[in-house]
Amino acid sequence: MNKYILFLAQFFILFLFWYLLSGKNIALLLLLGVIISILITIYQQKLKILDDESLPIAILPRAIIYWIWLYKEILLSSIFVSKLILKFPLNVSPKYFKINSNQKTTMGFNIYANSITMTPGTISVVTNNAEKEIQIHAISEETKLGLESGVMDEKIKKLMGDKDV
Repeated sequence: MNKYILFLAQFFILFLFWYLLSGKNIALLLLLGVIISILITIYQQKLKILDDESLPIAILPRAIIYWIWLYKEILLSSIFVSKLILKFPLNVSPKYFKINSNQKTTMGFNIYANSITMTPGTISVVTNNAEKEIQIHAISEETKLGLESGVMDEKIKKLMGDKDV
């Protein structure tokens, strides 16, 4: 990512955060906020605290689409799990299994593992980034099959801008 765009994005986020916390519109305070935000941004860039993965501006448009899709999946899974546990007799058949990820970046792999955990009925128990492997506990065979279909993995590959999708 362009160094200047990253600088401006970091400055804007810092200044916006400062402004929201201050709640004042006095010119002197706004000027101090701008100066402090610039100094902090310069300092953190010299220390290389943030990189492209820390502030992934390039994936923002795709991230919005992914978040909408993930929210829908969370909602559908919540309904499924609610029906599953409210039925009598209880029809839960827990599964523990491993799944391999096709993610090419650490960030993509972590988003995948966290998305699995965010979806009701599944939990990422152990992750192995080197092997691209996630151990998962699922509440039922249906939730296991849903993950094994690879749809979520493919959605995250698209999110990360993978050209192979």
